[in-house]
Amino acid sequence: MRRSVNLKMLLLAGLGVLMMMLAASAAGMKTIGISTIVEVPQLVQTKDGILKGLADKGYVVGKNLKVDYQNANGNMPTQQQIAKKFVGEDVDVIAPITTPTSQAMAAATKTIPIVFATVTDPIAAKLISRYKHPGGNVTGVSDRPPIAAQLKLFKEIMPNLKKLGFIYNPGLDSSKAILGWVKEDGKKLGISVVEAAAPTTNEVIPATNKLIGKVDAIYVPNDTTVVAALETVVKIGKQTKTPVFTGETRGVGRGAVASLGLNYTQVGRLAGHMVAEVLNGKKPGDIDAVIAYQKIPDNTVVVNEASAKAMGLTIPAAVLKRASKVIK
Repeated sequence: MRRSVNLKMLLLAGLGVLMMMLAASAAGMKTIGISTIVEVPQLVQTKDGILKGLADKGYVVGKNLKVDYQNANGNMPTQQQIAKKFVGEDVDVIAPITTPTSQAMAAATKTIPIVFATVTDPIAAKLISRYKHPGGNVTGVSDRPPIAAQLKLFKEIMPNLKKLGFIYNPGLDSSKAILGWVKEDGKKLGISVVEAAAPTTNEVIPATNKLIGKVDAIYVPNDTTVVAALETVVKIGKQTKTPVFTGETRGVGRGAVASLGLNYTQVGRLAGHMVAEVLNGKKPGDIDAVIAYQKIPDNTVVVNEASAKAMGLTIPAAVLKRASKVIK
């Protein structure tokens, strides 16, 4: 009888210890909300990078970190509902990926910390008013393209590049921002920009044809409207021997001559480190927002030798040597 009572006491004591351990574990658990407007490879890489950045700083999923990941599938009302969900759950930090997602989150809360990633121009998007000590509850990482480095690469491949065509949707703030940067950095290299507007994907072909004979090459920025019809731009480029370059390296696999771009896993990692700072007690407004390419020393160079040949170019040996990927 005594042995039975002792056993019960041991079981109850053990249960009490287990409950205390679970309570302590729950108390130490942090929750973050991650969301994106769509799922494409570079944005998935960004999400993975955020989690790697958090792990770098000791926040591991399942151990002391819970992640609520939501994809809006391209639907803005859905994105707004996700924002309300995060606010209702009172997550510790929101980590939005892309400009529209970040804007939806910032509109939903002025108190929950927000650390954005892959926002081209966060000032124009009215997410922050300045990069240094932005104030408020928002900071993050801009994936502004390394335009100057891209143009230097294009010039290295085409030493006689003087006029660069730029196809874009003028309704996209990010594309207008990129246009301004291309003009600014191109001027320093003796490159002038010829614009061709394509407000819809159906207008990409006439916009491309409008540039033929007026430019030495064509630049397709990371513009969702134009990128959707990239193969048709490449086809015209091959037919007319007009080289086509892109602002995002995945476009090279679809037929562009070359590009220089960001490693999006590293972009996410930067954001993950910032989320960890917030979880450790720092206010987002006291954390400087950053431009990724200024913090990531190694940009990715991708070239397509087959497309270059079809468009009348030969990729210099020096470019091939430092390329991360060469498509034959």
